[in-house]
Amino acid sequence: MTRAFGASLTVLHVLEPPRGGGTVTSTNPLEWEMRRTSARHHLDGISKEHGSPELAIHTELLEGRVTEEICGWVTSHDVGLTVLCSHGMGGWTDRGLASTAKKLIERLSGPTLLVPASALRELPKKEVIYERILVPLDASPRAESALPLAIRLAQKHGAELVLVHVVPVPELTQPEPLSEEELELERRLIDRNTRVAESYLARLRSRLIDEGLRVRTVLAHDDVRFELLQSIEEERPSLIVLSDHGRSGRTALRLGSVASFLLEHAAAPTLIAR
Repeated sequence: MTRAFGASLTVLHVLEPPRGGGTVTSTNPLEWEMRRTSARHHLDGISKEHGSPELAIHTELLEGRVTEEICGWVTSHDVGLTVLCSHGMGGWTDRGLASTAKKLIERLSGPTLLVPASALRELPKKEVIYERILVPLDASPRAESALPLAIRLAQKHGAELVLVHVVPVPELTQPEPLSEEELELERRLIDRNTRVAESYLARLRSRLIDEGLRVRTVLAHDDVRFELLQSIEEERPSLIVLSDHGRSGRTALRLGSVASFLLEHAAAPTLIAR
């Protein structure tokens, strides 16, 4: 990511005071200094192992409550992308996100890359190469706002772009079974939306191919979240890139329902464009 965008890279760690009963408890000064020294040594080791003359890794050691300190640092330093793992010291579980990751996803206002801990059972290579980038689209300008990030990364890594659109089943209020006329209306709506989606994906694919990118499109039907998850399992992308909101645009919520669902369930690293 850093090389693709010509950015600087900071590795940040927060030392959190011990808490008991919801309040901060007193800490032995010598013990606290040992923790601080150990944390600094760990950060320096990361910088030496992964840094290079072309890519210096800066380190930052903060003290306080984890979520507040990270959000404050990100805001005050005009961070362009925050990268975090779905689970941390508490260990990995298959039940969604850890509490700290969930709080950060909900509070951070800039682009966020979430790496699922389940994808890290094997240590990643020192140089990560994205071979296939999947982009969910619902044909709205909001959803397309994620494309510039995906295009930039695809160009840098020579990756294939996979554009996925799901034609949802129309929501018809049905206190009783649908009549033949209503079923015909549902079929016509699905046929219409399918034609529009096929044309939309074809135009988008043609434009991106003209820009020198390798592009495939996937068109599915039925439940949007389930079909996207199915496409992710079948395509096995190196990275998912999507907007925080799609057509519904309910901006009172930090994330739309589709983005929230994929962050909780997708097995691939997911980059959310805000």
